[in-house]
Amino acid sequence: MSWDIDVSEKLYQRLANEVFFRILRGKYALGAKLPSYIDLAKEAGSSPDTARKAIRELQQHGVIEKTQRGYYVTADEAVVMAYRQQYLTTIEEQYLTAKAKAEI
Repeated sequence: MSWDIDVSEKLYQRLANEVFFRILRGKYALGAKLPSYIDLAKEAGSSPDTARKAIRELQQHGVIEKTQRGYYVTADEAVVMAYRQQYLTTIEEQYLTAKAKAEI
């Protein structure tokens, strides 16, 4: 039997998730400006490159928008809720996979 070790979640993805959770909890309100990726990196204890990748990840999903003045949380609640649903679906799939592996 071969090993099934999954280390697919990268550090930047964990940081992107944490930023997203802060958006959901209202720490970063819809339409609000985010801290710079350098400040975010300092706060998270990560490298600026990791913070940049995390912001870029959320930007690709429309949760964060880049303007000339910096990065902002989208003002579109539907985009945030759609990404939330996508996240929950992924977590559910991971749970079901883990559950199947643990069943005897």
